[in-house]
Parts: sequence; C-alpha cells; structure tokens
Amino acid sequence: MVVKVEVFTAEPPCAGCSKLLQIADLIKEKYGERVEVTKHIGPCEEFSKYYLTVVPALVFNEGRIKIMGVCPSMQTIEAALKEMGV
Repeated sequence: MVVKVEVFTAEPPCAGCSKLLQIADLIKEKYGERVEVTKHIGPCEEFSKYYLTVVPALVFNEGRIKIMGVCPSMQTIEAALKEMGV
C-alpha cells in the first residue's frame, strides 16, 4: 500500500516550512515507492479541503492524520507512516 503524504507550506516558506520541505525529500528518499509525497507551496484548494488552519502542515492519506502549525521531527513522521502501514 502506498501512503500519500501531502506537505503544505507558505510562499515564501518560513523556517519551519523550509525544514519540512527538506524532511519531505528525506522521507521520499528513504521510503521510495512506499510513499507518494506531494508538496503544496502557497495557497491551494487542498488546504481548505482538509480544514487546515496554519502551516507548516502535513496530511497523510487524504486526511487521516494531520499535523499543523509545527515542523514535526523525522521520528514523528516515521511514527505516522508506521501507523499507516509503511
């Protein structure tokens, strides 16, 4: 099963957003075909679709797990991926 990971950041990215973009690249590199990473930089319709209120934000599998307002650590993201079956 491929886990969909959507990253939401501001344009231009703040420090937390920049860090999250870097972590997203590491996640894709580490997990390869088991994850699908999509980066949303700046305003987009998906932001309101998931009822997000602040960035940086992460959404897994179209709304199952949401992280908002902080740049999560790699360990936190990996724990969420494990919960999703990766």
